[in-house]
Amino acid sequence: MRNIKIDITLRSVISKLPHTFVRLLTNKEGKKLLDTALPEVKDKRADLIVEMEDKSIFHLEVQSSNDKTMPFRMLEYFFLIREKFKTDNIFQMVLYVGKHKMNMENRINLDNLKFNYQLKNIKEIDCNELLTSKDFDDKILAVLCKIDDENGYINTIIQDLIKLDENQKKDYVKKLLSLSRYRPNIDKTLKVEIKEKVMPIVISLKNDPYYNQGKVEGKLEGKLEGKFEAKIESAVTFIKDFHLSIDEVSKKLNIPVSEIKKYLNVK
Repeated sequence: MRNIKIDITLRSVISKLPHTFVRLLTNKEGKKLLDTALPEVKDKRADLIVEMEDKSIFHLEVQSSNDKTMPFRMLEYFFLIREKFKTDNIFQMVLYVGKHKMNMENRINLDNLKFNYQLKNIKEIDCNELLTSKDFDDKILAVLCKIDDENGYINTIIQDLIKLDENQKKDYVKKLLSLSRYRPNIDKTLKVEIKEKVMPIVISLKNDPYYNQGKVEGKLEGKLEGKFEAKIESAVTFIKDFHLSIDEVSKKLNIPVSEIKKYLNVK
């Protein structure tokens, strides 16, 4: 299951199109944000969709845990994006931001289907260029990247936070602390520095809107996962729309063949 709390914060940050961050991922300049709601029976929303300088489409999904179904999820996104924006010039990437070792596939290699996308670990991105960006959303994302000088990073981000007005300061501090929990090696020191130098108040995660929203969405997602239809929805999509065999989908998604056949009303 995806980590809801970090997803909410990251979506909030990248939704403003952090230009330097997008350029580091693609080596191109993002020009404008596109609508991330994709056509489907239910509302399906991507993490980030950007029209690039060469008119290609960049699709980014942020992943905080290893998901063995990721290739099929990305394939579904590909067709939905292609249908909505009427182009085959789509560059897809999964950005891994988790604590554990990245261990996911970035391709589907079946007899009748070949598909791939880029898989990148955010810890491979040097934080320094993000820290020098004029876009504060880039600076916030730097906490998840490769940090060689932890004290230097903390000093830089603290000085940048001090310069913000009170409303911006409060907003970015909450986002930064929400993301820094995934980097425990600097999280404690960062919290102390922020409390003493930026906002000399006790910041409670229980009052953090991203934290509370994450708990609510986590409960809803848990209920959805318990429903039979939700469990095999992707399987049915790939069988009917992408013409994969029941055995292939059963193996890839770890769903019993008998359950899929029962839902499809086949023997």
